[in-house]
Amino acid sequence: MARVFITGSADGLGKIAAQLLVKEGHQVVLHARNEQRVKDALRIVPGAEGAISGDLSSIEETNLVAEQANASGSFDAVIHNAAVGYQERRKIMTVDGLPHVFAVNTLAPYTYLFD
Repeated sequence: MARVFITGSADGLGKIAAQLLVKEGHQVVLHARNEQRVKDALRIVPGAEGAISGDLSSIEETNLVAEQANASGSFDAVIHNAAVGYQERRKIMTVDGLPHVFAVNTLAPYTYLFD
């Protein structure tokens, strides 16, 4: 079986993917943007190996997510599911001065420092 890391797994497609993979016997590590959502993700995906918290709109936090993931061991697959924008009514800027949608949806998957 595979070991899989899924960003944005507290709801939506990430949650569904995590639930299906756990049900099939895979080891799944969840991700959510804050500790409350991590608790929610672990509750709704029973059997997950664990979860990592970090806001992907911040380059610093994205790198911390990658460091935590690397420290937990290697992965056979990473599902970059985290995304924003469909509910944003105005342009939001991140702490790094980037458009929120760009930082989370485009930059974060390329910022990870996975080994």
